[in-house]
Amino acid sequence: MRRFLVLLCVSAVAPVLAQERVRPVDTSARAVLAAAASHLKAYQESLQFVLADEQTVQEVFDERDRRRARRETSGDFFLAWVPADGGWLSVRDITKVDGKPVEAGEDLRGLLNRGSMASIGRAMADRNARYNIGVVTRNFNEPMFALMILDAKHQSRFRFERKAIERGDAGTSVTLAFTERNRPTLVQAASGGPVFTSGELVLDAATGRLQRSIVIMKDGPTTAQLTTTFAENKKLALWLPATMQERYTHASPRLKELVVVESTYTNYRQFEVTARIR
Repeated sequence: MRRFLVLLCVSAVAPVLAQERVRPVDTSARAVLAAAASHLKAYQESLQFVLADEQTVQEVFDERDRRRARRETSGDFFLAWVPADGGWLSVRDITKVDGKPVEAGEDLRGLLNRGSMASIGRAMADRNARYNIGVVTRNFNEPMFALMILDAKHQSRFRFERKAIERGDAGTSVTLAFTERNRPTLVQAASGGPVFTSGELVLDAATGRLQRSIVIMKDGPTTAQLTTTFAENKKLALWLPATMQERYTHASPRLKELVVVESTYTNYRQFEVTARIR
């Protein structure tokens, strides 16, 4: 009888303790998107001026999967949220190509202190594009691009569908598939036409924090896929891009080519400038 009473007491208390320790997480697409929009607002305020080291490897393959070219670049990667534009500004300053220093130019700090960030970003994107190899023209490779999709003001432009739920010791992750459906699209073709995006987002269900993104775009004979993986940076107490893989497939009657790019981001630190954000 005494043993029965002890077991009865334990079974009565255990559900109460479990209820206090484990709170169910809403994994519906609507709840995760709401959490993501809330998290993004605070994230934008925290991430203003950040600098990292970027290492990039580009490879070009022909229709027979033979590698035709390879190039390594390295330099500084500057990142900031620009409230006036409602978007992320990524500025690359490539300092080495295939291990050799590039021709001397004004350093990134001098450029950012001299003019508006938007104008500097466009100028640097055009300057850096000359180091790209392959037939595909590209200067939109932004590891933060998927965060625009999660912004509250842009979410209605997309259709979202929950694809998977993964529970682990670190929390619950939800994979959302997305398809852009409204014009004007977030990405424009060189001709000015719309480029609709699709892909997948992996988010922490409880916080809405983005862990991984796959963004797919198609413009005529060219298809682009950008995959960004985020990791916690304890020094800055932020989740930031750790790697980005790019894959460009060009298939026209005259030429078929595959361009594969992989970038890694390390040594994140705060970066103080006096540039005008506009």
